[in-house]
Amino acid sequence: MLSFVAHSGLAVAKAPTITPTPTRHVADDLVALMGSEAWYVLNGFTAAPPASPATSGRRALAHRLYLPVVQSSSPAEATTPTPTPTPTPPPPEFRALWVTRYDWTQLGAPARPEALVNVAERARSAGFNVLLFQVRGTADAYYTPGLEPWAARLTGTVTETLGTSPGFDPLQTLIDAAHARGLQVHAYVNVYPVWPCGYGAPPKETTPTHPFWSFSYATTWSAWRVHDSSGRPMNLQTCSAYLWATPAWSGVRQHVVNVVDDLVRRYDLDGVHLDLVRYPGPEFSYDPFTPPFASEEERAAWQREQVNQLVWGVADVVRARRPGAWVTAAVWGMYRNTWGWSGFTEGYTDYYQDAKRWLREGWVDAIMPMLYPPNPGCPDTSVWTAERFRVLVEDFQREAAGAGRYVFPGIHAGYPCFDDVRARVEAARDLGTRGYALFSFGTANAADAWDDIATQLHAEPRPVPPTP
Repeated sequence: MLSFVAHSGLAVAKAPTITPTPTRHVADDLVALMGSEAWYVLNGFTAAPPASPATSGRRALAHRLYLPVVQSSSPAEATTPTPTPTPTPPPPEFRALWVTRYDWTQLGAPARPEALVNVAERARSAGFNVLLFQVRGTADAYYTPGLEPWAARLTGTVTETLGTSPGFDPLQTLIDAAHARGLQVHAYVNVYPVWPCGYGAPPKETTPTHPFWSFSYATTWSAWRVHDSSGRPMNLQTCSAYLWATPAWSGVRQHVVNVVDDLVRRYDLDGVHLDLVRYPGPEFSYDPFTPPFASEEERAAWQREQVNQLVWGVADVVRARRPGAWVTAAVWGMYRNTWGWSGFTEGYTDYYQDAKRWLREGWVDAIMPMLYPPNPGCPDTSVWTAERFRVLVEDFQREAAGAGRYVFPGIHAGYPCFDDVRARVEAARDLGTRGYALFSFGTANAADAWDDIATQLHAEPRPVPPTP
């Protein structure tokens, strides 16, 4: 599928009289053939000749088959047409919804494809145009393997059924349902977590082998894990949420890049979205692959570079395999605490994540800073106030605008007071961000926020902005 991205040079004009009106199945064919130009056609606009060679091949065919026809009179009946105002098409806006693995699966029951069709239909009805669908949680697969085994959660367990097929392909199911409804699908990848804490090692005999074991075979039982400042490797029984692989080992980086390459090669994806693309905290990592340094500043700079190399590697393979697809990343909500606010940690110094450099270098098309508390109140009285939201978005936006890239702020969809959601979306628009991402499908569902999202945020449909 072509990306639903409007050409930056697209000129539009309202057709005086249109026939025929595309039927639903024709409209679906049109979307598949034309990408985002179809959005304008289906909404009653005709496209001027594109400023790029994109009208060759399938797009040219789409123009010939489906562009509305302007009725003309015979020469004898010709009259001077009455000029009519040219309507202005709505500006593009990136309206993304995170869909985590917890949002549509549950323990104790096998996953169902109908749940994913429901995700696509709910998102379409609420006015979203992008789904960030989690395809990798802890080095496992929510799609047909692949380089990593089927996720155990797909068959109702945490670990026991790792590698067991659920009987359908979740990613392909969602792509089919989303694309039929005019939604983009971006593969959402947890980068460095390898296994959940507190459950022991994953099953050993899976096809393919889980990275917990393949990493251990390639190095040692613990060398590939992050190590604390005392040199102790992270342990499955004592870690808090995830067992993390060290960004310092090139084997981890190459494996993640290979996973992404496999995804964009086999699936009709509109983008790849990276999450947890950082170190787990400032106390890591002193692993065998991280050399000693004379100062902590030197060590921090070196660690940032390890993460940078992975981001660059992912961007390189996505653009080689699927030109025009998005490369985005969820990033820490604060880059540097230049305001001296209490209660905040920094992406740059505490997690070795240089998100602003990713924008400057063009490795990512957009970042999505996570600017919300985990459990907001009504009103939100956490440190993540609406005023600070504006300040932090503006800080990222300056960098993105200078680099010709985007910032799409991450906003909690489950504020008990929906005014908190709307205020942040309006602030993002005021600051010129061209879009935002709401977390998450499950959160919006629990808050029963669909009608509010549809009527208060997405009163009119918008196409996705062009990739940079």
